[in-house]
Amino acid sequence: MTNRAEIEKQNAVLIVDDHSLLRRLMREFLQGPFPGCNFREAADGAGALEACNAYRPQLVLMDIVLPDANGIELTARLKTLYPGIQVIVVSQKSGEDYVQRALAAGALAYICKDHVLTDLVPAVAAAIGISPATVTGVP
Repeated sequence: MTNRAEIEKQNAVLIVDDHSLLRRLMREFLQGPFPGCNFREAADGAGALEACNAYRPQLVLMDIVLPDANGIELTARLKTLYPGIQVIVVSQKSGEDYVQRALAAGALAYICKDHVLTDLVPAVAAAIGISPATVTGVP
């Protein structure tokens, strides 16, 4: 029998960004296409580590600029601590150097925040292996 804690860990997605509005918008944006996912949030590196330990998310959506951590370095640390975890870096930084460093740290993908509306849902679907639900009213 599966207990509540185990159910909460299934299809867990952690959104790590220091801006609460962006975390909320990403969560709301993804809840429609992925209604079976359990979304969690963290505002900094310490919170991300704590949430990963508590919920063992399948996927982390990671910003680079955090108040107490560099998201690329944190990605490498998470991949070491939790080898099965998937990380997608979602950042305003758009230079090729950032992309290469994130991928070298173990990120599955890198999405510039300018492309979230078109690129995030397919990237999340690929990362967690769940086809997005058809959501009416969304272009």
